[in-house]
Amino acid sequence: MIIKEQFSRNIGIMSEEEVYTLHSTTIAIAGCGCIGGFSAELLARMGVGKLILADPDIFDESNINRQCAATHHTVGQKKADALKNHLLSINPELEVVCFPEGVDEGNLDLFLEGADYVIDAIDYFAFPDAVTLHRAARKRDLYITTAVALGFGTSVLTFDPCGMTIEAYTGITEDTTIEELKGFMFPPSSYSANLPSYATPENLKRWIETKSIPTISVGQALGPGILVSQMVLHILGRKSPKIVPESIQFQFEE
Repeated sequence: MIIKEQFSRNIGIMSEEEVYTLHSTTIAIAGCGCIGGFSAELLARMGVGKLILADPDIFDESNINRQCAATHHTVGQKKADALKNHLLSINPELEVVCFPEGVDEGNLDLFLEGADYVIDAIDYFAFPDAVTLHRAARKRDLYITTAVALGFGTSVLTFDPCGMTIEAYTGITEDTTIEELKGFMFPPSSYSANLPSYATPENLKRWIETKSIPTISVGQALGPGILVSQMVLHILGRKSPKIVPESIQFQFEE
């Protein structure tokens, strides 16, 4: 197989065999906004062959300050569909499967079919959906990785299917039902022991109550950059990622 010009600059950092490995890799991404969108773009540019995208939301103007495929042209469009179009403009031969209805217990078998790795970029306020995804990934022996933007910083968490679960990490029991998780959210302190100065307990409480958390583009770019780097090195067999309860944390703001 001849390496396409589009991916020729990968050679030197990757071997030809590693480029071919990425061409035959499938990544399932639940959530196509910030972390999911930028992760998908990085993977498409690196030469991953197939992406499975899921997101039930549509873009609005408030997304433009930080989300990969959010522009004034895509406002009102389904995030999964708009991201697919964006990715195909980067690599027309990329295989993209969309689930514009999002993921739930009814379609997870299809969503994860053939996946080699899973990215959890589900909205912070949809924690029960994230737990459902994690449980399904574990059953299929799939690693699942997630990131969060924290102002001028990020935290990246990777879950080994045989290691600590998201339930144990967030302090809930593994027999907790999805119904019982309604209203529960990923504790901010579980993302990072060093939250930025603006994330005071009072502000966190207010943001959670209003379901509106301030966030900017740089943190949303840092997270995917680190997440995808760890994941690709793992897929290529070069280096194992940090596994929870360990995490990677960067914070440039005091």
